[in-house]
Amino acid sequence: MSQLAPDAPTIKMSDSWYRRLYRRVEAMAATPYALAAFVIVSVIDGSVFPIPPFALMVPMVLAQPRRWWSLALLGTAASLVGGLIGYFLGTLIHSGVATAFNIDLNARVDRFGIHSTVGQLLGDNFWILALLCSILPTPFKVVAIGSGLVSVPLPRFLIAASLGRLTRFFLVGGAMALVGPRARKWLRA
Repeated sequence: MSQLAPDAPTIKMSDSWYRRLYRRVEAMAATPYALAAFVIVSVIDGSVFPIPPFALMVPMVLAQPRRWWSLALLGTAASLVGGLIGYFLGTLIHSGVATAFNIDLNARVDRFGIHSTVGQLLGDNFWILALLCSILPTPFKVVAIGSGLVSVPLPRFLIAASLGRLTRFFLVGGAMALVGPRARKWLRA
């Protein structure tokens, strides 16, 4: 992969741990392992990693703008794998929390014209939030773990996450490829 522009990130010890980690991840885009790092970060972003894959994708697209769509597809696929890991992590947390705190998601809600259980309300409607938060700059791990936590049906989660992540990766990649470095200022991923 070609070298980054002169504005490559520098790591200062006075920065927060998050900023230092972000810059280290971003700096991987200038290494021969950039593509592997991008896939790995995209996968673990869906479950535990605090740095979004766009920290790598942005400089990679700026270095090779013609590859933006293939990077967007690869990032989406890897992110969905990570989302599944996060979803199942949320399912495990749900089992533990529900048991430990004796939470009953089968409690009925019969008010305001709503006749359902708490679990059904969350599971039936949380996928819309999952879709929106997969597009917006929200940590994807929150969406994935939260979907598993409130028992969103897996097919609904996958549809919402697929649409959302595809949209997000293509918007970020397309903006970087079409507008170039100027887009980085208003699209701080």
